[in-house]
Amino acid sequence: MKAQEIREILKQELGAIAPEVDLDTLDGEEDLRDEMDIDSMDFLRLTVALGKRLNTQIPDEDQGRITTFDSLLSYLIKRSGE
Repeated sequence: MKAQEIREILKQELGAIAPEVDLDTLDGEEDLRDEMDIDSMDFLRLTVALGKRLNTQIPDEDQGRITTFDSLLSYLIKRSGE
């Protein structure tokens, strides 16, 4: 899967979690939870949904390292073999 496809899937899933957030204005380096005002359960739902859509698992121990949009996107790209 290409990086742009993964970016779009990530945006779609973020939009499903927090539909009121303008995803085009996200700062890729800011903490997603703070920027989108989502809690840890929302973040868990996000990672589960991404795992299903991208056919990969995001282990609990990795979730602490993927706190920003950019880090999550990079992580997903690496997991997909790009």
